[in-house]
Amino acid sequence: MNTFYNKIALAVTLIFTCFSLQSCLVNRCKRPQITGYIYDSETKLPIANCKVGETLNLQNGYFSLNEKRYHQFTFFGFEAPTLMVNEPIKKEGYESQQIHFMQPFGGGMKKGALHKMDTLYLKKTLIK
Repeated sequence: MNTFYNKIALAVTLIFTCFSLQSCLVNRCKRPQITGYIYDSETKLPIANCKVGETLNLQNGYFSLNEKRYHQFTFFGFEAPTLMVNEPIKKEGYESQQIHFMQPFGGGMKKGALHKMDTLYLKKTLIK
């Protein structure tokens, strides 16, 4: 009877070991580094000091948002989650805009991921 329980314990231990070896802690991308320029839609000149996400852009209109990552415990074979990015762009006297994009398997992007935005144009708000 004792050998029967030993065999059961061994089987449970082997199953648990197999599952734990198939799981791991992975590094996921929450937001790639995002770079780009912000210009006035009428004058085609750069707009300085726009709030882009958590940062302000430079005099030449250039901005760079740092990459954000997180750790996730997952099992072997599970796919990376969809990456959805939505960052606000605000400047007094201009209409607000959003940097918005989605990548179906973007959470699996390698460290150092970069998304280069094209030039973004802001429209001035109408004075009433």
